[in-house]
Amino acid sequence: MKAQIALFSAALGLCSPTFAHTLNTPTFASQFYYDGLIMTLDGKGYFGQQWIENATDVTLFPKNGNTALWTLTLTNALGQPVVGAPVEISAAPLTLTAPQWREPNDMAARFSRSVRTKILTRIEQGLFRLKAPFEVSSPVTDARGQITVSIRNFHSCGNDSLPGSDRFIARVGSLQQTLKVKCAVTGLVPIPDAPAQGLTTAGLVGRHLHPNLLAALQNLGRAWHAQPDKPAGMPDHLTITGATMRWGGINPPHFTHKFGGTIDIRPLGTQSGPISVGDAAYDRQATQSLVDALIQLGATQIIFADNLTGVTQVKANHKNHLHVSFLSEPLEPWDHHDSDLDDEGLHWHNYDGIYDTRYFIPTVNQLKLNADLFNLKQQK
Repeated sequence: MKAQIALFSAALGLCSPTFAHTLNTPTFASQFYYDGLIMTLDGKGYFGQQWIENATDVTLFPKNGNTALWTLTLTNALGQPVVGAPVEISAAPLTLTAPQWREPNDMAARFSRSVRTKILTRIEQGLFRLKAPFEVSSPVTDARGQITVSIRNFHSCGNDSLPGSDRFIARVGSLQQTLKVKCAVTGLVPIPDAPAQGLTTAGLVGRHLHPNLLAALQNLGRAWHAQPDKPAGMPDHLTITGATMRWGGINPPHFTHKFGGTIDIRPLGTQSGPISVGDAAYDRQATQSLVDALIQLGATQIIFADNLTGVTQVKANHKNHLHVSFLSEPLEPWDHHDSDLDDEGLHWHNYDGIYDTRYFIPTVNQLKLNADLFNLKQQK
């Protein structure tokens, strides 16, 4: 054992008087490699690779299938690789540390009772991740003085001023290297409440959207605000009742609304405030005109309790809002089995093999402003 310690000390250069008087410790260098969806601050994105030398702060998009490798190199005072050095790797939540975001039972409790078992199963399977899972290539450095830590994305991004993050620490004796791994859909923007300009919100927890989608909805709101001859009592604004958390990711109790490309919006009626299919004030024709306009904007999915033209799925529990997505196949980032449906009748889905940005970044069309945009004169 003493011989092994002596050999390891020699590799580190600890037996060299010159080293002892100059550099008292070995040095860590690192390279971070990421292969996945990369978002820019303006909400644009692409699938590609990034290499960052000595990274201390990185962001992973909350999509299963992204690859992140943190390669650590240990060298002695002479720049030679230190071989066979034991390296301890640990990770723990750094921000967004509340149990409701990080503990399985607490997270599951934020969903309806009917799906809590599924939530816990997906967490146990590692498909729905509250922390960043990781694997280490070896407990000791290889012939190049390296170990590699494979880090997978997670989904607890949150709604706080800072996104959810985990702090990784690599230690060799008193020497350590740290890496902050964040979960975030960058580039999302908040929805302002501006009823005088045709668009407002109600009851939101997450109130962020992709900037292109928000701009399109604001244009739609302005067009609705300017629409003449509305029936008496009908509000001059549209109301968003569901959006995305500030940093995207999981959005309890919703199963969707993760990437900033999906909204819930109130149907129209002859009263302000909540309105539902079946209410005396519900206006079917006005709501049909809203559906038509949303389709013109590029909606790929509309779930609603009324079988209007353009509604892609009729669900009785969607009486007081239209669930509208502008993403390609807006499914969930978990495992997909034919028998697995959430409360909205949507499949669970694993995005591991999908490399099309339209699944994660909404595609929005320009609104054609004309006198026929909202047709309110037909019979209900």
